[in-house]
Amino acid sequence: MANSKKRCRYCKEYKDVSTMVSVPLGAFCNFDHASKYGIEKSQARRTKEFKRDIRKKKAELKLGDVRHQHRLTQQAFNRLRVLQELSWFKDRGIEPYCISCGKENMDWCCGHFKTVGSSGSLRYDVKNTYLQCNFYCNMNKSGNIEGCSKTHGYKQGLFLRFGNTEGQGIIDYCLARQSDVKKWDGAELNGKRKEYRAAIKKLEKEAEL
Repeated sequence: MANSKKRCRYCKEYKDVSTMVSVPLGAFCNFDHASKYGIEKSQARRTKEFKRDIRKKKAELKLGDVRHQHRLTQQAFNRLRVLQELSWFKDRGIEPYCISCGKENMDWCCGHFKTVGSSGSLRYDVKNTYLQCNFYCNMNKSGNIEGCSKTHGYKQGLFLRFGNTEGQGIIDYCLARQSDVKKWDGAELNGKRKEYRAAIKKLEKEAEL
């Protein structure tokens, strides 16, 4: 009866089992192959651990880069607020319109009443952000807060949309908190971003139904 054969884990050639060296790592042609295979596996493991450590360090550095974390979190929050606002209008059977100029079917964005630069504590506050057209009011008119000859502006838009009492309440809320100092850290922003992305996914799914 012919001897059974096995494949050497190092050179991949089949050999008679009776002539092979068997160790915990597997079967090999000889001790030299077993040794070389063990060395390569050890090196591969160290390389894998090194790459994992590098990825971990990079992640830690990014987490400590608050500006970078703000950029990512702001994108997620702004997207969420647009979806929330569109959902608000849809639930009421109203065509979405800009808080500052009242126009419909625009290039929507998340418009901040108190800007991110001047009121950092309000940058992720839903009471400070409403649906706004991006190019005309948000970008070209810096939020169009007071209005102009052709538009009523953000402040008046709050009254028109929510009524005098609630509209004034929103304005008072933002004014009272605009000077609050909020020190953000990367871990907190990362956590908020995860919440925003989960909410975005839910709203996008609902929009497809």
